[in-house]
Amino acid sequence: MPDKILNVCVYGIGNSANTFHIPYILSLPELYKLYAIYERDATPQQSKGREKFGHLGVKIFTTLEEVLADPAIDLCVIATKSPSHYELAKATLSAGKSVILEKPITVTWQEVHDLATTAKAKGVTFVPFHNRRFDGDFLTVRKLLAEGKLNLQDIVDFESRYDVRADWGAGSPGGNGGSTYGLGCHLLDQTVALFGKPKTVTAILQNGRRVGDPAFDDAFTIHLRYDAFPGLVVTCRSALHSVASHQVRYIIREKNRSFVKYGLDSQEPQVHDEGMKPLDKGFGEDPEELFGEYGTWVDGKSTFEKIPTVPGSYRSYYRNVGETILGKAKQEVTGEQGEIGMRIIQLSHKSHKEGRTVAYDEEV
Repeated sequence: MPDKILNVCVYGIGNSANTFHIPYILSLPELYKLYAIYERDATPQQSKGREKFGHLGVKIFTTLEEVLADPAIDLCVIATKSPSHYELAKATLSAGKSVILEKPITVTWQEVHDLATTAKAKGVTFVPFHNRRFDGDFLTVRKLLAEGKLNLQDIVDFESRYDVRADWGAGSPGGNGGSTYGLGCHLLDQTVALFGKPKTVTAILQNGRRVGDPAFDDAFTIHLRYDAFPGLVVTCRSALHSVASHQVRYIIREKNRSFVKYGLDSQEPQVHDEGMKPLDKGFGEDPEELFGEYGTWVDGKSTFEKIPTVPGSYRSYYRNVGETILGKAKQEVTGEQGEIGMRIIQLSHKSHKEGRTVAYDEEV
């Protein structure tokens, strides 16, 4: 008997759906069928989803009730704007359907906890869309750790950055707007995957471009300390006002070893700007000029070598989700990890507002 193919309904048909989700769903026909799109504004005469994917026989739903009432749907990918995330995910999980939830997944850690609890009670899968676990740069860091070229217990400084020069709009403070929620969630998720829960959080949030409300953050610096790694300082930073030919991505230092990486992952611009597909030759690959530099200090001498970047693979994220739902794999990105990351974001806002270092277990 052939393996089950999971019927997927994507909520929304904007940039997120078309850049980060649908291309990868379609690249895994052995796991998924793009079954439906929830497009509220669609009419019998006009539908973005029907125009782009009607040839695949995709159904177009205009109400959530239609989606939840269809027993054929196995997985719902919530790629709508963030204020709707919690309510849509809660309703979908409660209806017995698995969920991939775009970032920022919620506003509070309590909401993430509730979604993970609901999924467990209903026997379905809840997965935060922290796809940047599968960025080539982070996969390269993990490879260096697996090969023993770096060691978590020996790392003294771990700096992770997401810097760009961008004219993205500035919103109003509150909710889950701002860069700490929007970009910090990715950097923090990677640190959670490596180091777990921190002991303390110290944060400075800025409106570096001086656009809109001064309280709306478009830049952040977050320092994390750990009980399990007493000599380590993790720093997550981002700025939208960074003009540089090569943006810093990682600076990782041990006493006698280091790894420095420049440049952001290529998958998003390859899909969005170049029209590439996940199975195209060269997809997810870094140019040689963006390979990281690995340094060692032995017998008073330093040596350096270029480390080819592991190709990025959001397709692997989607493979893991599908195989998790089918009981064939261990879930890579979990709701519990999403809860930790969201708590750190809330604590970062608290640390900045109160001008002090806060403990991870403080009330927030």
